[in-house]
Amino acid sequence: MQFSGKIAMVTGAAQGIGKAIALAFAREGANLVLADVNSMKVQETAAEIERMGRKLLCFPTDVTVPGQVKEMVDKTIETFGKIDILVNNAGILRAVPFLKATEEDWDLTLDVNLKGVFLCSQAAAHNMVARQSGRIISVASNAGKVPRVNNAAYCASKAGVILLTRVIALELAKYGVTANALCPGATETELLVKTQSGGLSQGLDGIIKGSLETFRAGIPMGRLAKPEEQAAMVLFLASDAASHITGQTFIVDGGQTMV
Repeated sequence: MQFSGKIAMVTGAAQGIGKAIALAFAREGANLVLADVNSMKVQETAAEIERMGRKLLCFPTDVTVPGQVKEMVDKTIETFGKIDILVNNAGILRAVPFLKATEEDWDLTLDVNLKGVFLCSQAAAHNMVARQSGRIISVASNAGKVPRVNNAAYCASKAGVILLTRVIALELAKYGVTANALCPGATETELLVKTQSGGLSQGLDGIIKGSLETFRAGIPMGRLAKPEEQAAMVLFLASDAASHITGQTFIVDGGQTMV
């Protein structure tokens, strides 16, 4: 188990990609710190990890609130003494046409998706810098690389995550801390099904096959990604095999942004 003795903190761990990442780390021996605003659902993830015999902390954290982020990080260091890996996965998506988007839509999306990455990364990085070791992996999106209709705030926030990751990587490299971004494409999660397809199977077919109204040219591999496939890239970036990789963006989207 390649992460035995490591402490991995995962935000947005209640469901979808975040849950898959947390479970993958646990299967590889890591102890976990789970954070999510959905305090009841994140306990389901926690219960699965506890059954694996791992130690864990669970926080009902809003990543947009500095005090809550600080409390989570402080309690983690008090309990475990360190943070080896931070995965910034917490995020929201509001699919709204540009001309109908509200300031509230914009502010909330940027706060959760971008400000949350800034706050959590900065808070965890102090411990990593002091220890001269650490991995920060932030979940962006291929929507941060190419435009997507009805997603102005989401695209802007994820593009921000990509460049913020590169700045963090540049400034922290001398301390032995790496920072990289994962850009998932359309992935089989509750978030995608509810917000992009309206919960309808024909909506998912439109994403896979592609259209100007949904996901451009579609997915060449002909299917949505599994959350576990996104988690596999995160584990690679946190592993010893990726020790000399920093400031990079990794797209896992079945070729969606290739065409």
